[in-house]
Amino acid sequence: MSTPLPVIANITRVVTSVVDRLTGDRVDCPLLVAAACVEALKKFGIESRIMYGQVAWIEVMEDHAVVWAGCWGENFHFWVATQYGEVVDLNTSVATRKRSHTAPQLKSLYSPPMIWSAEVPKFYRYIPEGVAELELTDERDKRNFEKTIAEIQEKCSPELVDINSEENLDFVNEAILCPGKRILDDSRDSFKHFDRALSVQGLPESPI
Repeated sequence: MSTPLPVIANITRVVTSVVDRLTGDRVDCPLLVAAACVEALKKFGIESRIMYGQVAWIEVMEDHAVVWAGCWGENFHFWVATQYGEVVDLNTSVATRKRSHTAPQLKSLYSPPMIWSAEVPKFYRYIPEGVAELELTDERDKRNFEKTIAEIQEKCSPELVDINSEENLDFVNEAILCPGKRILDDSRDSFKHFDRALSVQGLPESPI
């Protein structure tokens, strides 16, 4: 079993658009993105949890070198685990928008697709350390969360999605890895370029 593709299309499109619009850039808000996914999945009767832990993924740099980026050591990341054993992370596709703390002068060109899959390719590493609880103390964070959930309640609904049809699915224009190792690329062929660089350079040793 896996999350139906029409549900994935609906949730990824709504969650990424609303969080990007409310925060300016979801790349800095992985916890809000994960919490939004959990709330959206509830609407379709699918259980899920916010996970936290060390995460690494491959990025392709301007000189086409491939390096590991992510959150490890004293840092951690948030993602979602569904009842089907899927890893859901809607932030990897926009990871290039965030510079490294340790080497801010370096700029990456390509990062991996969003992932919504129980099968995790070797260019991602997810090491869960526990289940995260959402505790919002900042007033702006509270407002953003409330507005996000309100929009999800309105736009993520079984009444709006035909889960039995994969015709004319409206995905956000970002690369995504779906169940069954199905890659949907964006209009810039981001995954094609990412995959080509990785096939040439090879996979460096993972930091975690």
